Formats: sequence, C-alpha cells, structure tokens
Amino acid sequence: MICPSPHQPWGLAFLVSVPHGVVAGVHLPDDPAPVDDATLARLLDPERAAAQGLRGYRQVQFTGGRLAVSAALAEIGARRQAVLSNAHGAPAFSDGISGSVSHKNDLAVAMVARGGLGLGIDLEDTDHERPGIAARVLTPAELAANSLLAEGRRWIDAVLRFSVKEAVYKAIHPTVERYVGFGEVEVWPGNDGVDRVEALSADLLGFRFEARHVWIGSRVLSTVRARR
Repeated sequence: MICPSPHQPWGLAFLVSVPHGVVAGVHLPDDPAPVDDATLARLLDPERAAAQGLRGYRQVQFTGGRLAVSAALAEIGARRQAVLSNAHGAPAFSDGISGSVSHKNDLAVAMVARGGLGLGIDLEDTDHERPGIAARVLTPAELAANSLLAEGRRWIDAVLRFSVKEAVYKAIHPTVERYVGFGEVEVWPGNDGVDRVEALSADLLGFRFEARHVWIGSRVLSTVRARR
C-alpha cells in the first residue's frame, strides 16, 4: 500500500519505484477554479501555454499530471521535458522516455521509465459503487468469476479489472493506435498485486503484458508494461 503525505494542494503526495518504473503523485485542489500563476510557473513554457488554454478540472488535472511527470523524471535522473498531449489526448514523451498519466479529483499520478516500452497507469476510486459497470467492462468469463465472490467483494473486483484494462490500453495505444474495447483483454487479479492479462483480439496476441496493482487507501493504482 502507498501512504500519501498529508494533503497539500500541488504538493508531492508520494514518489515510489514500482517494477515498471517510477511513479509520482501530486495532490490537487478538488476545485475547478483557475490554477494560480505561481503553480503554472512551475511548468515548462510549452506546458504552461497548453494549461492556459484549458478550463476547470481539465486545467487542474493537466497541471498536476505534468508536475507529477517532472518529479518522476527527476527521480530517474532524466532531463526534464515538456510533455504535451498528442492527437489522441495521451501524453507525448521523447528522448527515449516512456510514460503515462492518470488522475482523480484530488490526485494526479505519473509513471516514467527509460526505453521505448509501452507503459500505462490508471487510478480508480472504489468508494462509490456504480451499478452496471461490471456488465459493461467485463467479459463473460470475468463476469462468471466475479459472480462467485462474496457480494461485498464484487464491486472491488470489477473496479480492479477495469483499472488494469485502462492501464493496458494506455500501454498499447502508441503501437496499435486504435480504440480497444473492454472485451479485447481479460484481467485476472492476483492477491499479491501481480495480475495476469490475456489478450483476446488477434492483433493483441503478440503483446506480453506485465501488470501490477497497489492500493492508495480505497483507491487502486494499476501499472502495466507491454512489449511485442
């Protein structure tokens, strides 16, 4: 489990090494008000220009995500770089760095690593159950396994599988560059935090997935590394 520092808006929540890279978390103000100038000044010029073109929570989340990227890059000893969004809305890294970003209302997270590997990270809340999510994101085999769990565990299991799938899709998107449906992979969570991912679509069968999850309080943080 990751234990964040006390909440201080725009402060570093945690900085940890995981098997797939380094993950940094940054506390966000849970408020859509414009980001203050002092915080925007912590971004590189291209990032600051991009942030100033956003409004509400999108600006807050973009800013927090790039501050998390900056902290993670420093931890691996990499040169700081401006990370903007590509045509698909994903963060675009360069200089032999791979990375991924995710966020919820009051927390942004980023994972980076050296090399051209496909990396994906996802952060999900489990506090508020959303009826019907399992039927939308789980395959028949996953639904059957989910139904065997105690009723109080089914929601957590569904969110965990959903989170790993989101991280999988982020990890493979730079390679496949297409929409990937929830039914194209299956996720089999491990009690030790090591998860098994099975590809079902023909063009995904060539990928080797390494998936993990860890808890941040009631949130699940999933990380994935994907290789051909």
